[in-house]
Amino acid sequence: MSFIRKYLKGWKFRDTTPSLTVGDELDVFVAESNSRNEGHVYVGDTHLIVEGAGPETVEKRVRVRVTEFDDATATGRGEFVEVVGESSYTG
Repeated sequence: MSFIRKYLKGWKFRDTTPSLTVGDELDVFVAESNSRNEGHVYVGDTHLIVEGAGPETVEKRVRVRVTEFDDATATGRGEFVEVVGESSYTG
């Protein structure tokens, strides 16, 4: 095996549109929310609308359970589980 193959063994590139499965739980930051108590989460180019993630969750790290997901469009829906961290911006 060449030096380069040994060096690169096990490396893989991250996908900008990760595939999610119904029931998956992930910790993510809520980017924005609307008045209907839904938040918007982006994981790379993947977009989830999260029910129950109101304005108070914006810029907080939350746990989300995926309730539906379309691989073709990299979009889906999830439900808010809990806040697991504060904003990544500290002043």
